[in-house]
Amino acid sequence: MRSRAFREGSVGLLTLLGLSLFGVVAFWVQGLRLDQSGYQLRVEFPDASGMQPGTPVRYRGVKVGRVTDIKPTSNLVEVQLEIDSSDLVIPRDVMIRSIQSGLLSDNFVDIIPKSPLLEEMKEVNPLSSDCPETVICDDTVLSGESGVSLERLMASLVEFSELYTNPELFQNINQAAARTALAADEVSKVSTKMTELVEIARTELGSVSNSVDQGIGSFSTELSSISATLQNSTNEVTRATIESANSVQRAANEVSTISNEVQILIASNRSSLSTTLNNIESITGELSSTVASLNPILNQIQQGPLLNNLEVLSANAAEASGNLLDLSKAVNDPETLILLQQTLDSARTTLQNVEKLTSDVDDLIGDPKVRENLREIINGLGNILAYTDQLEQQTKVAKTLAPLSEILEYSEAIALEQNLSKIDEKQLSPQ
Repeated sequence: MRSRAFREGSVGLLTLLGLSLFGVVAFWVQGLRLDQSGYQLRVEFPDASGMQPGTPVRYRGVKVGRVTDIKPTSNLVEVQLEIDSSDLVIPRDVMIRSIQSGLLSDNFVDIIPKSPLLEEMKEVNPLSSDCPETVICDDTVLSGESGVSLERLMASLVEFSELYTNPELFQNINQAAARTALAADEVSKVSTKMTELVEIARTELGSVSNSVDQGIGSFSTELSSISATLQNSTNEVTRATIESANSVQRAANEVSTISNEVQILIASNRSSLSTTLNNIESITGELSSTVASLNPILNQIQQGPLLNNLEVLSANAAEASGNLLDLSKAVNDPETLILLQQTLDSARTTLQNVEKLTSDVDDLIGDPKVRENLREIINGLGNILAYTDQLEQQTKVAKTLAPLSEILEYSEAIALEQNLSKIDEKQLSPQ
């Protein structure tokens, strides 16, 4: 009984082992895998070119997957490729070819990248939903092309054999060979004629060399005469150069004397310019003190009893306006304007003359000290013009203030009379 049970158990065990082995072989033949960690893509080819399910897929020459399905359509063949590992990130800019190699026509699909993958794209997961468009993601559709195949090679060999066995080709080759032989004969004839021409040229060149020797002798004599004339000309040029150097030296001496005179002129006018500037500064100080002294008077006018006598001031305003008209007429007097214009014109002409003088001195000497001194003079004259403008403005202010002072005196006199009248009324009222 035990042996029978052992036999039955062993038969069952062998049956299970056979079935499991058959299943593994079936899975292997169909190319199925238990782990589905890869991703798929679809490629459209113009023809299958011998591809079948299970054809290896290579990336950079290394097997990375296989063909899982082939679907023919009306215009194209859609081939489904499976990449084994999702860790392999392939850029979208690739060229996909179906290639046959070897005498046994080994087929494979070759993926060739056209540009390298960026560093930040190496960590992308092709199976993720946010897979970027710059890489090949799961279920991406691409276009491929047919590469080298044995069928095309055989078709090319057939075309070549038909062309080679064409009788017209042999006839053309025979004609070309005959023409080549004729051309060789013509070349030999031309070479013999060339040798004859070379001999004739040798004889002619002998006579020509004699005439050339004679021409060279005459040319040497002419060169000797020309050299003598050139020597005389160089001597005359050297003498003229020496005379020019002497004249330049004399001109330099004259320029130095002129520069000394200019320095003396600047030194003599420096004191007068400094005094002028000091006077202008003192005048401006006096004007500023005058304006400062007028400020308390204006404050007294604003805070005094005159504010209560607006009616009197309105009556006097008419007279003040008349005085202001007279003042404006006096200010706009053509004679005064002509005098001021002449003063400004003279100052401008003085500045222009000084500028011309400085430019002439710079052209003649180029001494930086002299240029600096002249620049100081020009700046001083510019300050004088500025001070003259300030003086004109200050004179206008003084002229405008003169009628105001008269108005103030008149208003003070009226205020005193009114105060005296009020005092007299107060003194008389108790009596």
